[in-house]
Amino acid sequence: MRWTDVGQWLQQHAGTGAALVGSLLTGNVPGAVAAGVALVSSATGHAAPDQALQALQQDPATVIRLRELAIQEQDSIREHIRAIAELEARDRQAEHEQTQQTVRSGDNAEDVVVRRTRPLQSWASLLAAFGYVAWREGSGAEISVEVLMILLTLPWAYAGLRQIGKGVDTWGAARAGKLK
Repeated sequence: MRWTDVGQWLQQHAGTGAALVGSLLTGNVPGAVAAGVALVSSATGHAAPDQALQALQQDPATVIRLRELAIQEQDSIREHIRAIAELEARDRQAEHEQTQQTVRSGDNAEDVVVRRTRPLQSWASLLAAFGYVAWREGSGAEISVEVLMILLTLPWAYAGLRQIGKGVDTWGAARAGKLK
């Protein structure tokens, strides 16, 4: 058993204060995980994750003790959670920068085949999409949205719509009241 298992259980079953401790345990920042382990160990009296989880599951007073400790350390816990979010944001930014650098290096390549491959693939896929629509319309058959989306994937990606799913997810979360 791992401490992330204990963290997941806390997030699902232990209530507000202890759920913050669970967030520490499921993060990827060693300092935050260590802080979460220290809080759970203090509340349960066990340093092993399986024993700590067993104590939390069997004794509600242990969960209450953990909540009390979490309230006492609330500022520290929130700082660790902020650090986790900041590291995740930096990681996403670095990933985006690497993708853009790769695209630019292909666009500026000396080799004509490397430089022209992405644009030609996009144009070929766009023409195939137009041809597919014309063929289906001409034969009176129904156009498959799935096939059309597959054919339009390359032109959309080349046009810069690679991140459209993230915007849709954010829009949906905002409509559901999860974002402010």
